[in-house]
Amino acid sequence: MEHRIQFAAWLLLFCGCILSGSCKKDISQQVIYDNVIYEITPVSVYANNAEKTKQKSAEHFISILYSNLTDKSIPADDLGNLAELALSVGDKELMNRVLLENMLADPQISIPSNEEMRSNITAFVNGTYLKFYLRNPTAYEAYYFQDLINHDSTITSEMVYAAFAQSNEYLFY
Repeated sequence: MEHRIQFAAWLLLFCGCILSGSCKKDISQQVIYDNVIYEITPVSVYANNAEKTKQKSAEHFISILYSNLTDKSIPADDLGNLAELALSVGDKELMNRVLLENMLADPQISIPSNEEMRSNITAFVNGTYLKFYLRNPTAYEAYYFQDLINHDSTITSEMVYAAFAQSNEYLFY
């Protein structure tokens, strides 16, 4: 009787080893590369203002103006409300000016201080052209603005930003 129990135990162990060895689950592994780094070369979008042929819609103007002044995107509800308001006003230039004045009064705007502007006027002018016009200034434009800022101490960085935002070139992309 004891031999039968030992034989049954050995038989059970043998069958368990065979079954465990024959039922292997195929494991496949998929490698996903989610940390790919691309190199980006900074390139100006436009070579000159003549390339801009499409006028911005009210939504484009508001959205781009807000992001240029705050370095953030405008909340969707605010954009929708302001675009609807802009469409209801007949004088687009007046509406754009009122929007600009209200945005400039917002404490969240990120305009360089006057000291920052005057410490490196060349960098300020080049940065302003890239931010508002998406292009580098021509040699004459760079000279004109640098000379204007150098010789007129009443000009502030806020005035320069307002002038760029109210220009005809800023209305097109």
